[in-house]
Amino acid sequence: MVKFRLNKRFAAFTIVLLILSLSAVAAKYQMIEKVASVYSGVRIPIGKNINEYDINAQLDPVEKILTATQKVKYVNTSDRSFNALYFHLYPNTFKSETTVPFEKGEMELAYPGGFEEGNISISSVKKNNEVLTHLIMGKGDTILKVNLGKPLEAGESIVLEMAYTVKIPPSYGRFGYGQNTISIANWYPIAAVFDHRGWNLEPYYAIGDPFYSDVGNYRVAMALPTEYTLATTGNITKKENNDGKVVWTIDAKSVRDFAMITSDRFKVLEDEVDGVKIFSYYFEDQYGEIALDTAKDSIKIFNECFGKYPYEQFSVAAADFFIGGMEYPNLVFIDEGLYQEEQKDILEYVVAHEAAHQWWYGIVGNDEVNEPWLDEALTEYSTLLYYEKKYGKEVKEQIYKNMIVRYYDAYRNSDPNVNEAVYRSINKFKDSIEYQVMVYYKGAMFVEDLRNNLGDEQFFKVLKVYFDKYKFKNANTEGFINLCEQVTDKEWRQNFKEWLKYNKE
Repeated sequence: MVKFRLNKRFAAFTIVLLILSLSAVAAKYQMIEKVASVYSGVRIPIGKNINEYDINAQLDPVEKILTATQKVKYVNTSDRSFNALYFHLYPNTFKSETTVPFEKGEMELAYPGGFEEGNISISSVKKNNEVLTHLIMGKGDTILKVNLGKPLEAGESIVLEMAYTVKIPPSYGRFGYGQNTISIANWYPIAAVFDHRGWNLEPYYAIGDPFYSDVGNYRVAMALPTEYTLATTGNITKKENNDGKVVWTIDAKSVRDFAMITSDRFKVLEDEVDGVKIFSYYFEDQYGEIALDTAKDSIKIFNECFGKYPYEQFSVAAADFFIGGMEYPNLVFIDEGLYQEEQKDILEYVVAHEAAHQWWYGIVGNDEVNEPWLDEALTEYSTLLYYEKKYGKEVKEQIYKNMIVRYYDAYRNSDPNVNEAVYRSINKFKDSIEYQVMVYYKGAMFVEDLRNNLGDEQFFKVLKVYFDKYKFKNANTEGFINLCEQVTDKEWRQNFKEWLKYNKE
């Protein structure tokens, strides 16, 4: 996610001027052996050890109610047995003004017409038509605990059947609706990650992107009125009329999440690059072209820098979304307010940033709650690489100095007691200003320093090996350090400690 807002927490007006000022300039071992597979393409994994979601849903766009049934095949890939499984119920955080994922100063922007509740209501959870007991728990009722009746042993799988309804709130965030669009993200029960910490059951924090998930295979059928257009994760494989509605069937393999956005006003542009279909969903013609061209150039540049995008499509959708931009697999939401002349340079920046997230967090996952720097710092620096590869090093350097370094220095000088730690959980940041400066800006400065120390050949080799090693998996900081040291045969731990305040757990 990247945030650009006027009169908001990041002094965005200053950032706007800095970016606009650039437009004139822009116009003028075994692991090592695996690198070869990056250049020859990335194959989406097919196997039994992956969770599968089969969802049938229909949306009432007047009442903003989504009704769904869901089958989940959950595979226990751990080395222990489970008596219960846990799922995130993110929509429930929208039930109360005290739990919504916005800071106080954002509420008027998030709810321009006033607060109204959103939620998810679980009707039933079954196994082979046998009702299973379940418990709604956690802060904001955002966790579903399903008691399995008998243990699910290591290596075994289970199929659960769920029925639920989702009430979409009038929120201009990731999950909500506005005048033009209905954003359907973080909307269904998604399995929590079980790792070395155990079950990860963190709530939906207001700061950052508080998500952490394993890749899964999805088949989703969404019924919409005929006048609505759908932008989505995955590939639309079929559209058919059924009882006065259009049923959109979508197939998505090995994606970390599943999101959609719909509107009865969308216009659509389409292009292709490196075998990937690029879609731009928009309302204003000229700026829909800018979003399309930026997405196309981003995919091409990042293919060359990191490794090939493994999916068949990438969509950029204008949204009633006040925050700037938000990434989901194959799909990004972009504030429709950026689709105008005075904001077009920011539109390009945000689209490029969210496209980079397809590599960092989308394909290579990480725990965005406890290690948010890992995807955001790499993504912010990848955005600089977009400008470098497209417009030249001078443009990249101006953005880096005038936006990243200058803003970081201004923030640090404004507070003698500033906490310089980049490596920390999102709930350890005092507010989103501190989070933005440390995770995005200082994080990008660290990556620039790493590049300078490594040299370009070694730097890009590290990124390509990192991508190849962790694609469709979840990485962590320790693994990234070890990889840097293995690829370069040099010690880098002290650099991570000094820049990020990282100490091995």
